[in-house]
Amino acid sequence: MKDFLSKGGRTSVQISKMDDTENSAVWTTKKIDQLLNDFENGLIDIKTIKNSPFKDNDPAWKKPNLVFEYTPEELEEIKKCKSDVGYFANKYAQVLTEYGVEQIILRDYQEEIIRAFGANRFNILMASRQIGKTVMSGVFVAWYLIFHTDKNVLAVANIASTTKEVVDKIKSIFENLPFFLKPGCISNNVMSMKFDNGCRLIGRTTTKNTGIGFTIHLLYIDEFAHISPAYLDFFYRAIYPTISASSTSKIIITSTPNGMNRFYEIYMDALNGLNTYTPLRVDWWQVPGRDDKWKAETIANMGSEEDFNQEYGLQFFSSDRLLLSSKDLKKIFSIATKYEEPLNINWDPEVLALMEGNFTVHPNLKDWDEQDFRNSPDRYVFSVDTADGTGKDFSVINIFKVVPLPVKTLEPIKNLVKSELDCLSLVQVGTWRSNKQTINEYAQVLEYLVYRLFNFENLKVLIELNHKGDFILDKIANNEQYWPGQLIHSKHTEATKLLKPGLKLSVTNKIKFCERFKYHVNVNKILPNESKTVMELGSFGRSPNGTYRSQSGNDDLAMTCVNTAAFFDSPSFLELGTEVWDSTSEQYKKEITEKILNSSQGDGSTKISSDLVGYLNDTPQLKKPGQRQVFDETYLDSYRKTLSGFYGDQKN
Repeated sequence: MKDFLSKGGRTSVQISKMDDTENSAVWTTKKIDQLLNDFENGLIDIKTIKNSPFKDNDPAWKKPNLVFEYTPEELEEIKKCKSDVGYFANKYAQVLTEYGVEQIILRDYQEEIIRAFGANRFNILMASRQIGKTVMSGVFVAWYLIFHTDKNVLAVANIASTTKEVVDKIKSIFENLPFFLKPGCISNNVMSMKFDNGCRLIGRTTTKNTGIGFTIHLLYIDEFAHISPAYLDFFYRAIYPTISASSTSKIIITSTPNGMNRFYEIYMDALNGLNTYTPLRVDWWQVPGRDDKWKAETIANMGSEEDFNQEYGLQFFSSDRLLLSSKDLKKIFSIATKYEEPLNINWDPEVLALMEGNFTVHPNLKDWDEQDFRNSPDRYVFSVDTADGTGKDFSVINIFKVVPLPVKTLEPIKNLVKSELDCLSLVQVGTWRSNKQTINEYAQVLEYLVYRLFNFENLKVLIELNHKGDFILDKIANNEQYWPGQLIHSKHTEATKLLKPGLKLSVTNKIKFCERFKYHVNVNKILPNESKTVMELGSFGRSPNGTYRSQSGNDDLAMTCVNTAAFFDSPSFLELGTEVWDSTSEQYKKEITEKILNSSQGDGSTKISSDLVGYLNDTPQLKKPGQRQVFDETYLDSYRKTLSGFYGDQKN
């Protein structure tokens, strides 16, 4: 409040101390409104008014250093606007649209983003076309200029017309503010403005020398990825030190993707926590009214899906086709959650450094201690993928909980539910992720989580064997508490009938698992929700050569999700599924039976024998220690058919 009034206005207390001569030149909102009303009714000509309150007699702009008396209500509004940029935007920010001047009504994602601009020093926004990013940025810049003193804002873009559009949006917001919120305008040029609170806005196109010589407090760069490569690196390298020298300065970068350039590098490093930028993202389907029908029409009008992907799909390689549909991407982005480190675990000294900063869980689990994890009756699947620990690819342990889906979730797809096991889902609950730990350290972490932190009898481990997975498999197998059934088994070749520990990916079966994963996400049988995982899946697509990859730099989190599709084809699914089903309430079983399965089992009993250990007949060695095996050949034969036809004729 003090900053706002220090150079442009006076409170009613200050006004009362003036002599009568000075009071005659004091302006209020009431006087301004009367003046404008007389002008609109043709009673006066503003251009002939002496001591006009308007700069250059233009009613859109307030004269600098004008003596103005604020009412208590106006002072309260100023206080609210200064403390909350969202409040300012939704109540007072107006812009010129094709329908005329309209009040801005921020969508949820827009309000979230401008609040992030305020909360974080460095922000990088990857945004689809026509989502209002210029308006969002303009609102924030206008707010910043109004409620600060002696600050310089530099707005740059790839071309002059884009910069001018940004400056014009900001000017439009100023022009349509109520008079009491406007700072006094000292100068108003095509690409710059200066105000009596000491703030100024400078608009420039990007060259090698843009911004050099200025003291910049807020740098806004629009369409960063589309700045000419001849200037981009020089410009960013030269201007960044002038921003970082101040502890209060800010950078806001916004753009659509444009290949693997500096924007790509900064955004990917932000996602991976390798710089201090906050990564933000807005997809095309977050705009109301945009659905698959809109997408199909837009692709038809643009001429190709590749062009759509470049402009709207947030893909760094426009030729890729995303694996997940827009509907499913919207679903997982809506539940995306920032995982947190557990608070109450006293890690053993030998793993403390390996866990801190790498092991995170869903916020609902952050207050758990060792006993909570170890004594939990829940069943889990660990999907693991190894890397070399050289700072490039990440080693990952992706943890999923086996849960029964709510009846309401199952009702829309009940025609696909053939047995109780089809009511179960894998929900992501934790991750360990690092690209710095060696393969031996990674094996140490996995053994600690499996045998020390979690209850090893209630989980299964899915090991991708393609890169040093055999080493991890051997490490696990040498643990004294190991038994073969801890590992999820799969066919290592299409021709074999034998199931072996681990998952070996080939060009052919990788595509198969990707398509099955797509189906499982669509019917809620796999629910990723960790924010980095969701980001990777948001740009995970099929390239022209037919392989699937993530454009997020690394796809380790995405691939450990994809690999879990193999769990549903394995004996482990029947075992864990049976245990989870048997532990559900009788009320749940009854509802599933009556509302989903439509069977005559009104008592809610399960079709799956509680004695059935859940292993296919050709893998009897997988039983838990001391556990007896009971095989119902009729049921096993039925289950084999269920597995082979689980996806039926559903199109992926």
